[in-house]
Amino acid sequence: MKDDALQKAHLIYEVESKRIEGLLAKDEVYSGMLERLEQAERRLAGTDHKAAEAMAEARNLLLEMTREASFKLGYVLAKDYPLDETFTL
Repeated sequence: MKDDALQKAHLIYEVESKRIEGLLAKDEVYSGMLERLEQAERRLAGTDHKAAEAMAEARNLLLEMTREASFKLGYVLAKDYPLDETFTL
């Protein structure tokens, strides 16, 4: 592997993604938002299909934004993150 920041960022994200998910699951605000969106989606599924789809899109957007922010943080860290440590995490 080249000593390239983008490749290192991808590797760091892959290695650390489960840890990030665990940290977010423990976060009351983040997990609460996801739970409330899921509940609203289920409630609306039987009565207002378009609103349920909008809730699903909002939940997916929140997850995607979190994933992107995590990756970008990984990219920033990859410039100084020792590649050897990546394989020992």
